[in-house]
Amino acid sequence: MTGRKAAAQPAGSRRLLAMAPLVLLAALGCTQRETVELSGFVQDTSGSRVPHAVVLITDPERNATEATTAGADGAFRLGGISPSPSYAIEVRGAPGFQADLQSVDLSADRHVGVTLEVEPIVEAIVISAPSPRQEPGQPSEARRRIRVGGSVRKARLVRYVPPVYPEAAERQGVVGTVLLDGVIGKEGRVVGLSAINSVVDERLVASASDAVLQWQYDPTLLNGRPVETVVTISVAFDVP
Repeated sequence: MTGRKAAAQPAGSRRLLAMAPLVLLAALGCTQRETVELSGFVQDTSGSRVPHAVVLITDPERNATEATTAGADGAFRLGGISPSPSYAIEVRGAPGFQADLQSVDLSADRHVGVTLEVEPIVEAIVISAPSPRQEPGQPSEARRRIRVGGSVRKARLVRYVPPVYPEAAERQGVVGTVLLDGVIGKEGRVVGLSAINSVVDERLVASASDAVLQWQYDPTLLNGRPVETVVTISVAFDVP
């Protein structure tokens, strides 16, 4: 028999071939990103960009909310977001625009365009007929006293202290939007202030919080009496 045997492979080569699939799987795993990025733009129905709109994204499964603010060109970008297929996006423009709500899958990076509609005008009027005439001699019914309310005057900011851009953060080009929740008390001071979003530099959070705690409001009046009111405040730090 004149056939030739194939040369035996060295043990080291066999080990490398056996490890190749494991190395490939490890490489693929390393390419999977732990965070994703949302970007996009905000415009009105005429196609013109809407500057400085506030963009809120909420993951209902984690009960987490993040925020960013569109620039002067209506463009926005927010990175460092945990991937999720069930984010809700709310975009709030200037007064006169209706907030836009939509769902978006952020399992991977996503670019979206948002169009804000003009807020509808609702007029409500009541036409009252004259009271019916009472016939002479007819007994009058006892009138029941009813407390009438429904009068609300919104809180008004009367003392504003601007947040200070932290010097180190400004030098490093750190930008971001701080979203704060609190309560305007009956005396007009903000209490119970806390940051909602987490994908933002802590130095910006501290600066925004320090300033807002010095604000003073004329409190909300309900039927002429001051009441506590929940307030949400967004503070955008941007480097031109």
